[in-house]
Amino acid sequence: MRKVVLGLTLAFVFWAQSASFSQSAVGYDFLRTDIGARPSAMGGAFVAVRGDIHSINYNPAGLSALHERQGTVSYLNHLLDFQSGFLGYVQPIRKGTGAVAINFYDFGTFEGRDENDLETGDFGANGLVLSAGYSEEVLQNFSVGLTGKYIRFQIDNFNASAVAADLGAIYSLPQQALSFGFGIFNLGTTTSAFIDTKDDLPMNLQLGFTKNLEHLPVMVSGALVKFNDENLDFRIGGEISVSEKLLLRLGYNSVGQDQKVDTDKDKFAGVAFGFGVKLNKINLDYSLSSFGEVGSLNRLSVIGRF
Repeated sequence: MRKVVLGLTLAFVFWAQSASFSQSAVGYDFLRTDIGARPSAMGGAFVAVRGDIHSINYNPAGLSALHERQGTVSYLNHLLDFQSGFLGYVQPIRKGTGAVAINFYDFGTFEGRDENDLETGDFGANGLVLSAGYSEEVLQNFSVGLTGKYIRFQIDNFNASAVAADLGAIYSLPQQALSFGFGIFNLGTTTSAFIDTKDDLPMNLQLGFTKNLEHLPVMVSGALVKFNDENLDFRIGGEISVSEKLLLRLGYNSVGQDQKVDTDKDKFAGVAFGFGVKLNKINLDYSLSSFGEVGSLNRLSVIGRF
């Protein structure tokens, strides 16, 4: 199994150095947005985390560690008052775990104008992602998972749609409290275009780890991320268990380097932090992610187990 992990690592590094996808337009940027307060507070370094309902988005292989029904609802207050909501449900199924989710994005109302700059009335824009995933531990300490997605993007009366899949694997070393995760995300195709041109999906590869530190109530995680035609990015995060009921989180996403506009707030671009509170069978999570001078994103998630 260690040879499998090594092989995946070498394949990822080789692909990241050599892959180039020529001239094709990439759309559906809202698929890059982090889902859930806990993962976003850790900088999105979540590809190797097991046992979290948001794994349906970050690595479906992580769902296999969930052995009871769970539901979650999340709210995101984005930049420019864009809004987003996420609903997810997990159900153990025989040897594995299944999950379904709905993610909706509302980009607000815009003022329409024609080629002569005359007003044509207001219009809206929104995005929708419907997901269904399944995960199973196929070998001891080795889980795989698959999520299928239907994606729709609407601007005024124009629509575009796509179908995609996320594939992931997680290998754990329990004695070392260490896990390695690997995933391919948004692997699919556009089924209909706004007019003529079909945009490509933001396909990406991720490779990462999660480690619970010995003798400390701290979990650290990291990930390398490679999108089409873009530089290799990294994410790193941590979670501190202050008590059984309170957790603190901190993270950084190197995409923050691209958000800098040469102001005093630049130093916070890409930084995220948050906390979690456990109340019986309910978890309350909050996160704030900084885009530097551009602004910040606030997320609130509620997870219930039943």
